[in-house]
Amino acid sequence: MAHVTIFRMKAKPGERESVVDMFDKWQRERMPEVKGFVRLTIICNWDDDDEFMAEVMFDSRETYETNSNDPKQGAWFQELRSHLIADPDWFNGKVERESGNIIP
Repeated sequence: MAHVTIFRMKAKPGERESVVDMFDKWQRERMPEVKGFVRLTIICNWDDDDEFMAEVMFDSRETYETNSNDPKQGAWFQELRSHLIADPDWFNGKVERESGNIIP
């Protein structure tokens, strides 16, 4: 069963691009070696460019937890965290239903 993590975060003033760059870095450096990764979506608030929501999907809770417990992931997260005003708010769950079209 697919696992999804949704998290809300806010960049420190002037560090918005650094937050976005951290996800580019994850895709370049971590994604090729992370098993079970399905997708990542980063969403910026229309009313506050420093506020983001992100959705990450893994093919199972086990592959998500393996990635979460990897020291390389921990190091990446600590670097991301240095650009945020506080820890993200997290929601972890399983996919019950999914539908729609992918918009480029």
